[in-house]
Amino acid sequence: MNNIIKVSHSLLSPQSVRELLDGYHFETEIVSCEFLTRGLNDSYVITTQNEKYIFRVYRHNWRSKSDILFEMDALNWLKEQGLLVSAPVKTTQGNWAVDIHAPEGIRYGGLFTYSPGDRPEINEENCRILGRSIAELHHKSNSLVSSHERSFELDINHLLAEPVSTLLPLLDRHLQPDQVDTFNAITAKLEKMIRERKLEYGFCHGDFHNFNMHIHNQELEVFDFDCCGFGYRAYDIAVFWWNLKNNYRSLEKSCWDEFLNGYLSRGNLAEDDLRSLPLFVSMRRIWLLGTMLKNEDVWGTNWITPTNLSHFLMDLSQDSKQY
Repeated sequence: MNNIIKVSHSLLSPQSVRELLDGYHFETEIVSCEFLTRGLNDSYVITTQNEKYIFRVYRHNWRSKSDILFEMDALNWLKEQGLLVSAPVKTTQGNWAVDIHAPEGIRYGGLFTYSPGDRPEINEENCRILGRSIAELHHKSNSLVSSHERSFELDINHLLAEPVSTLLPLLDRHLQPDQVDTFNAITAKLEKMIRERKLEYGFCHGDFHNFNMHIHNQELEVFDFDCCGFGYRAYDIAVFWWNLKNNYRSLEKSCWDEFLNGYLSRGNLAEDDLRSLPLFVSMRRIWLLGTMLKNEDVWGTNWITPTNLSHFLMDLSQDSKQY
């Protein structure tokens, strides 16, 4: 009896990606195609004699073709508005996305311009620049339109209700009943407070932190709009605060203050939005854990332990002291 092998996530060889690039026009010859990183999507660095590009292969069933074309529309809009972004490149047939027949099913690929420079160091000066950048992104996307539907919005359902429903069975298995009660109380409070407030809603990057941008000659270029969509602008801002809390705790206060100062130098934050920033830090934690659980072929399952989940709950409890 022959066993049927099923593939959850394949990794395309650079040679296979190189063959897909035959559908694009490059001014000069391709010198190399190298695998860069694996995550929710896979990325490859394409180097020609004069330029660099990024080729992204979207994970099967992670984003629909309509989702991807919405992202491309948003990037083209922002580029037209003068914002520095990693922009999509069309095929010679005029398509923004290419179909890839992978072992697990249809995947999609897209070519993007390469953002020059390096990941911004977290310091007060750069955080001011980052704050200004996201304020400009919000302002310049206020009238953004797309003919393609996005299958989600960065709303209470996507950021809280869906991940909570994913996480609760896991927490029930690994934590004590009183800990689960604490989680339920915090999430109920989050939902109530968000629904009670009048919050700014518009286009968001969805994953705005220094891992998704490069800085070159004091100019910031933003990339990886895979999580973009219409949603709460306060969430988009709070993602950067979450990043500081997780990765740069010793710099959190001074750099967060400068990030906000940078934002307010180019944009406005109503009182309800400002007061809601701690809520969205918590919702980012919840959304991320739910995403990790639903994509175990990216992160594995060895992180699912009572200790790690208890730390997650402690972080939420610490957050809740600010709301």
